[in-house]
Amino acid sequence: MIYRVVTRKTPYETKPRSGKPHVTDIPSNRRIQRMASSQKMSVREITGASRLQISKNTVHRRIIESGYMIHAKMVRRLPLSKLHISKRLQWARNHMSYGDKWMAVLFSDEKNGTSMDLTGI
Repeated sequence: MIYRVVTRKTPYETKPRSGKPHVTDIPSNRRIQRMASSQKMSVREITGASRLQISKNTVHRRIIESGYMIHAKMVRRLPLSKLHISKRLQWARNHMSYGDKWMAVLFSDEKNGTSMDLTGI
């Protein structure tokens, strides 16, 4: 099989695929991926900003086809209640005069597993 491909007089070309061709071309795909990665735009906003008449499903497919972007829905958070705001303010007021005691506090970033020790500063 490989011998036939190597010794062929005409260059090897892939066969045309069946099915409907893509509406978007390679530069349009790149533009869609750039909008999705560099700006916080939703699929609907990207569809409106693109110069093509394409559906939001097509935009979503092009983003997924890029392979390096991960879909994650933003977590919706409720706004702080009046009680929570007052408790936070009270905690901040109580700790404003903490002074040198802050040097004994160890701040840690549990997400990355790293910690920042401020005792040596």
